[in-house]
Amino acid sequence: MNMPSRYFALVLVLIATPVLSWLTVYRPTNFALENAASEIRTRTKQLSNFSEINARFRQMQQAIGQLAIASEVATSRIPVQDQAEQWLGEVSIAAEQSDLVVRGVTITGNRDDSDLGVLPVNMEVSGSFAGVYALIQRFERMERMISMNRLDIRRTNDKTVDATLVLHLLFHEEEGSQ
Repeated sequence: MNMPSRYFALVLVLIATPVLSWLTVYRPTNFALENAASEIRTRTKQLSNFSEINARFRQMQQAIGQLAIASEVATSRIPVQDQAEQWLGEVSIAAEQSDLVVRGVTITGNRDDSDLGVLPVNMEVSGSFAGVYALIQRFERMERMISMNRLDIRRTNDKTVDATLVLHLLFHEEEGSQ
């Protein structure tokens, strides 16, 4: 059986055409599609965390806003030096309103903390324990930034106590800083 070369060439062309099409068109297209699918998977993973990161960012912005408000409130409670000295009178009045006897109020000197000063006050009072507690509550309600560094309470008899309070009042060094 002798096949003419034309038939052989035709069979060869019929086999070679799909193989060459696959090699030149479909294979590179499949490779490009696989790369695109891989990139889509990678980007999808990255974007899946985006909503969580965005929510955290919003929470952080809210926290920064709350900190700014709290900072303004705290700064408004820090008096200038002249007002800090007037505060000593307010402390004596608060002690008397708490039914305490003020035995002594001494200032132990100013300390500087950057642009703020610290006025250390040593206050000695006598009266009931409830009066000392009421005085501490009055300090908490005052519109000033006060830190109580030490509180010593000694019982003198069944109804009275002697208390020594060491308070630090923060104040601005300069008049125009408030």
